[in-house]
Amino acid sequence: MASWAPTSCALCATDHQIAAADAVTRVPADVDASRFETRQIDVTRPETLEGLCDGADVVITTVGLTGASTRFTNYDIDYQGNLNLIEAARAAGVKHFGYVSVINANKGEGIPMVHSKFMLEEALKASGLTYVIWRPTGYFYDIAHVFWPMIKSKSVQLLKTKGGFEPRANVIDTRDFAGFILKTMRDENKTYFVGGTETYTYRQIAEMFYNADGVTNGPVKTVPAFMMDVLGMLPKIKAQGKSDVLKFSKFTLLNDCVGNTEVPGRSFKEYIAEKSYAPVIEAELAAKAAAEKGGER
Repeated sequence: MASWAPTSCALCATDHQIAAADAVTRVPADVDASRFETRQIDVTRPETLEGLCDGADVVITTVGLTGASTRFTNYDIDYQGNLNLIEAARAAGVKHFGYVSVINANKGEGIPMVHSKFMLEEALKASGLTYVIWRPTGYFYDIAHVFWPMIKSKSVQLLKTKGGFEPRANVIDTRDFAGFILKTMRDENKTYFVGGTETYTYRQIAEMFYNADGVTNGPVKTVPAFMMDVLGMLPKIKAQGKSDVLKFSKFTLLNDCVGNTEVPGRSFKEYIAEKSYAPVIEAELAAKAAAEKGGER
């Protein structure tokens, strides 16, 4: 079972029976809908999970709160919600349970988007289920979604680090990661630190995005890290539920996000140069700007 489209797509290429569950059920456009059994769930309400895992051999969860919310916290979703799934799997006699966590999960105390995942990892290890934990470094599109708007406005900002340390990341394409999940989902009590085969500093990543936009030596500024803390304390940011997102961004930009299990596949450098992400992101930015303009009237 999976709540993540790339994993579901990869499963469709096998002979596995697939049940895909999420708060919003949707089948990817390039997948045969007949290959799926879909079910709408709310992981914060255990009653919606009743019977979900019956007959399943493997349960894979990618459930997590990845953006701002004024209703839920990461401890509600990433921890308690996934804990509810673990209990449902145990009740159904599931043999294998896989969890998609995050790189550096054990270093994120005080960072809800990270620490909640580490808490779930520990609960899974203590559950008695045979488990696999994947800690991915980050995904191509997520990095593009952060950098491309800054590139278009020529306002790339990174955080100042101690001693000139340059944080690095070897992010991975979601499809390559999904393939690795399928390959290892029956492993016994393993934790994988998963990334791609190309490792870059964030400054190098910014330069590649600038090059993709036809800009040479584009401006990259560094700002004090404490500015993220100040921003997160603003009443408007708190009211919008964005404080924890800023904490996560600061944590990511100040630490290496490098996985020692390098999965071969799509080149991140080539992905940036191809710019397949650009039309989607620019359309989102235009829609956001239009909505904000309309709200001012």
